[in-house]
Amino acid sequence: MLGSLARWWRGETGPEAAAPPPSEAPGPLIWMQVSPEAASAGLDGVRQVLARLDRLRPGMRVMLALPPGPEQALPDTVEAAVPPEDSLAAARDLLDRVRPGLVVLFGNDLPGALITAADRAGIAVMMVDVFLPPPARRLGRFGQRGLLRRIRRIVVRDQASFGLLERQGLDPAQIDVGGALGLPPKPLRCSEAERASMASLTHTRPVWLAAAVPAAEIDAVLAAQAHAQHHAHRMLLILAPDQPDDALELGDRLTDAGWAVASRSLEGEPDAETEIFLADDPAEYGLWYRIAPVSYMGGTLIGAASQGRSPFEPASLGSAVVHGPQTAPFAADYARLDEARAARSIHDDTSLGEAIADLMSPDRAAVLAHNAWAVTSGGAAAAEAIVRAILREFDAARAERTS
Repeated sequence: MLGSLARWWRGETGPEAAAPPPSEAPGPLIWMQVSPEAASAGLDGVRQVLARLDRLRPGMRVMLALPPGPEQALPDTVEAAVPPEDSLAAARDLLDRVRPGLVVLFGNDLPGALITAADRAGIAVMMVDVFLPPPARRLGRFGQRGLLRRIRRIVVRDQASFGLLERQGLDPAQIDVGGALGLPPKPLRCSEAERASMASLTHTRPVWLAAAVPAAEIDAVLAAQAHAQHHAHRMLLILAPDQPDDALELGDRLTDAGWAVASRSLEGEPDAETEIFLADDPAEYGLWYRIAPVSYMGGTLIGAASQGRSPFEPASLGSAVVHGPQTAPFAADYARLDEARAARSIHDDTSLGEAIADLMSPDRAAVLAHNAWAVTSGGAAAAEAIVRAILREFDAARAERTS
């Protein structure tokens, strides 16, 4: 039925199919419309919601309106569609044809014509996965209170977004904080034998990792190591260069500068005197994140890393994340960690050294690591909260129509 319905609404069937016979008319369904911004960030969160919806309400039918782009693989109970033009005529035509029981807007878009047409037709509208990003918390179209008041429920990612919408005059009972969607990252693997061996060599020493460090940041990382050594003289830096092929030359340079250096490809393991251990195999990040309680994400001071790493890699393995201001292409991930107080932000060479020295306190690093774990594992809870809210609004709207 969904396939024929989609063809019918797109106008791919003849005039005789302009409306299905009453006996075949589909029951209420959900029209879910994904904003371009949400779609550009990937559909993992949308798929989480759809999968959870199907588990909680088997057979629930959804028409998913996506912005133009590559065809997406969707569950059998979901039919792909295209958003209507932002005009009242197009929105009314959509609602007349599809007759949804609920309109769900996914992301920050406020399609005014669709919201207005649904309100006039008595169709409930809700928004989910709404996030007003820092630092400015820009309102944009969320400044249009008339539109917001036509939306029955809004599920936001965080408390700050909740507060901003509340200050816009929305009833707090209209807003839920659901958390941030996202599939938990798959932890990078490592050999347990290697991990145990390396841990036995380093367990009495303070250790930090500088991951994917470009050549232009090497001096800043060395300065941070020197500063941190004043607080913990046996400090070990695991240094993973952005370009592993540069490791041999880098090792010679560091040795000439007076550092006690060893490397993974030559010595294999650090000894008691090693100050800097060069991790020159990119396949072993899963090992280094497990060994180092603190990880500085290279390239974030000057934005020059060609092989930058996602901060969710160390966060999911219990290593506290330190980063500079240049967070592309993982800006959204860093924003989530910063918002949850799950990362330490620094701005220059000096603050990098101060952060590393401070986080050598196990308690301080553990707080960041715990908060980061909550962020990286919390996507399932956010999907659950969104789906529960969708089903409540869907059932309430259906009850109103039949009362």
